Amino acid sequence: MQKGALGDVILTTALLDDLHRAFPEAAIDFGVGKAAAPLLEHHPLISERVIVDAEPAWRLAPAIRARRYDWVVDVQSSARTAILTWCSGAAVRIGWDARVRGAAYTHRLARDGAPEYVVIERRRLLALANITTGDTAPRLVLSAAERAEGERAMRTAGAPPERPRVGLVLTSAEASRNWPLAHFAALIPLLRAEGLTPVVLYGPGDVAPVARLQGLVPDVIALNLRVRALLGALAACRLLVSGDTGPAHMASALGVPRVTIYGPTSPVLYSAGGPGVVELASANPPIRKMRERKELLAGRDDYTADVTPARVVEAVRSLIRP
Repeated sequence: MQKGALGDVILTTALLDDLHRAFPEAAIDFGVGKAAAPLLEHHPLISERVIVDAEPAWRLAPAIRARRYDWVVDVQSSARTAILTWCSGAAVRIGWDARVRGAAYTHRLARDGAPEYVVIERRRLLALANITTGDTAPRLVLSAAERAEGERAMRTAGAPPERPRVGLVLTSAEASRNWPLAHFAALIPLLRAEGLTPVVLYGPGDVAPVARLQGLVPDVIALNLRVRALLGALAACRLLVSGDTGPAHMASALGVPRVTIYGPTSPVLYSAGGPGVVELASANPPIRKMRERKELLAGRDDYTADVTPARVVEAVRSLIRP
């Protein structure tokens, strides 16, 4: 169960292979928030996407219990998901040993170790219940029709296939994780000089920053897309440049190389690294706890400013022409 941010949902898909190997005949449902549910369409290991944020938890509890789950793995362990896990009546209930909420679980694990990649951290929850884990990466699945539609959208917008496309995502859930808009404006002509086509990919909530960028670079190509269409457009890109945000994880889960700019978050926590990934970290020290980031960095949008457009171009070049 993981109802939260898009990136967290994507990262949790890595556990599906572990569960399927352990229980090859079992149906695996994925408890997810409504906004993130489209990400999981077509995934062959998911029997059903169960929306867990549409109602107050106490109203959802009877429906969850009626599913008669044998196991519930609550990788989020929020107040809501802990209540639903407890009310499921499952014989095995796995989650984090958070204060008060930990009582919902038959198997609970303390988060008291050194910082580590969150997929590895979540796999320790499975190991707690004697499930053998592997090293498969997070995975999203696109249909052939969705890939074709992504390619059509690119061509219609003016991004021809003969010039490699570089997707740009301007914002994230926190202003402190955003790369400055002026840096994006400076990056676009540098990418064009490399023979690349920059394309801004955004959703309905990013209309204002995209409009500001268009004021700086009037001829920039921009596509306003919902989740599944965004995945299709990402698949039509040669690589993605963004901050530490959901689309960065989407790219990796689709096998699209990425350059990710980190500010208050750490690559150690949110990236497996490896081929196809370049991590550009700010000189500012990362802050691990979400609450601390919100308190200390509220409204701040310059935390990544020391990552220059020149550094990003160099990283892009290393992926395009290794």
